[in-house]
Amino acid sequence: MLRKAVATAGVSALLVLGGVLDPTAPSATAASGTAVGGSGADLPYSEVQAERSATNGTVIGPSYTPAELAAEASYRKAVTLRGSGRYVTFTTPVATNSMVFRYSIPDTPDGSVYTAPLSLYINGVKQPDFTLTNAYSWYYGAYPFTNTPGTRPHHFYDEAHRLFSTTYPAGTTFTLQVADTPGAAASYTIDFADFEKVDAARSQPAGSVSVTSKGADASGANDSTSSFKAAISAAGPGGTVWIPPGTYKIPGHIAVDDVTIAGAGMWYSKVTGSAPGFYGNYAPSASTDVHLRDFAIFGDVQERDDADQVNGIGGTMSDSTVERVWIEHMKVGAWMDGPLDNLTFSRLRIRNVTADGANFHGGVTHSVFTDSDIRNTGDDGIAAWSHAGKGADAYNTISRNTVGMQTLANGIAVYGGHDNTVSDNLVRDTGFAGGGGIHVGQRYDSTPVGTTTISRNTLIRNGNLSPTWQFGIGSLWFDGSEGAIAGPINVSDTLIQQSPYEAVQWVEGTVSNVNLTDVTIEGTGTFALQVQTPGSAKVTNVKANGVGAPSPVYNCQGSAFALTDGGGNSGISGTPYCGAWPAPVFPPYFLGAGPQSAARALHALPTGGRP
Repeated sequence: MLRKAVATAGVSALLVLGGVLDPTAPSATAASGTAVGGSGADLPYSEVQAERSATNGTVIGPSYTPAELAAEASYRKAVTLRGSGRYVTFTTPVATNSMVFRYSIPDTPDGSVYTAPLSLYINGVKQPDFTLTNAYSWYYGAYPFTNTPGTRPHHFYDEAHRLFSTTYPAGTTFTLQVADTPGAAASYTIDFADFEKVDAARSQPAGSVSVTSKGADASGANDSTSSFKAAISAAGPGGTVWIPPGTYKIPGHIAVDDVTIAGAGMWYSKVTGSAPGFYGNYAPSASTDVHLRDFAIFGDVQERDDADQVNGIGGTMSDSTVERVWIEHMKVGAWMDGPLDNLTFSRLRIRNVTADGANFHGGVTHSVFTDSDIRNTGDDGIAAWSHAGKGADAYNTISRNTVGMQTLANGIAVYGGHDNTVSDNLVRDTGFAGGGGIHVGQRYDSTPVGTTTISRNTLIRNGNLSPTWQFGIGSLWFDGSEGAIAGPINVSDTLIQQSPYEAVQWVEGTVSNVNLTDVTIEGTGTFALQVQTPGSAKVTNVKANGVGAPSPVYNCQGSAFALTDGGGNSGISGTPYCGAWPAPVFPPYFLGAGPQSAARALHALPTGGRP
């Protein structure tokens, strides 16, 4: 969240000392190659964009304007189907037996929930309709938001999915079409579809205790909470509980400690309910050796209430693992309270939640969040929040994740802590209502920001015009609003593309000891570097092109911000700008008008490419 307005300092007489890079300085060296960045998670599906598919609907976007449907879409473009017979046809580039698509239907005048059918045809053959809903979308106003229609609407999109009994070859067409049937929505906006060949269901592990043997109802009609608890008790310490294929109603939390909960796969074993969750015990008897894998948690959380513990995974778990778990329609996917040590999350899908995707909440150490897909969260995608009352997050790694479409805040955020690493991630299309791509901040009552490593990340189309500050938020940004940041913060081999506003930003308080090395900036709506606070940074092999502002650097701090030239830089020299905020000039290749470099082509994600 963005809390405070920031006053812009006057132009300093020492402006040149504070912000101009001199390419002829003795420290300058030969330029190195373009930063490679990171490719994100190794995802098993291929994504096809609606606006690049056959359609007789209306392509909307591109847009960075808040409250517009296109602004929250991937690539900031989508297709709207309005009226009977309007369709979009996806041609799958891979063999598939599943489909997931992202959509938005209009809200009701009073915010009440409704459903609407949307027809599906596979190779022209009619299939059962999808039933879509507005239940998990359309928030209004400022934080903490409301479901009652009003000003500042956002969080427009939700997703629908289906597993088919047939595997279809590459080249199969999947058509979503509006039918002339009762209950049809006034319009359907389709963003993209994912296609995946889902493996067969996994078999029951030897020696495990099935929840159905304890009376669990695989139809989802009856409450299975007592059956899950009985199976956990029967499995005993170190035992394994088996969730067979089916749907199991669990309205609330299941406590887990020294146990494995295993399903047949995230497409097969589904835990549903108003707010289902698996929680470790808190200190002083915190849980250890918990292993959760191969199932889905689909809740029914329709609004954000920070007083409610309605998260998919939570509590405290040390020496534990969570892998191949799909979480939707909760408040937070995984909210982990420290102190805890050695917790690994891998290959998760967390989508369409009202707050964070995942949060390491204080005192989390030697833990990993990796190879996961996080999208359409109502707050940070992945956060390490070193809440001072709980202690510093330290020696953690957030790596190889694909994170995007955060409707508030950032793709990845580090609030305080030390010796944490953010690496090899792909962060795209974030910060629709305030936030950027990757953020490091001394904020929200966090412990001091110590050594932080940000390496080999790709940031695409991140950031927006802050509704609070009324200036842009950077794709990569640093904020010392609650205390001076001493770092060091080491950023290396980072690719920043198509930023609607500035690429890199320093704002509030004092932010020192930021080192940018081998950073490539390709297209910014305003500045390559936006300095709004005292502090210091060293830039080495930083290259910028396609800068939309009058100067590549904004700086009204003068000598209060020491910008050291480490050599090898290009596109960021010249007299810094200090004045009224310029209107952004969105990068021309964002609008589809310019040639793409090899690096852009790698991350442009053509039709059928992985997100």
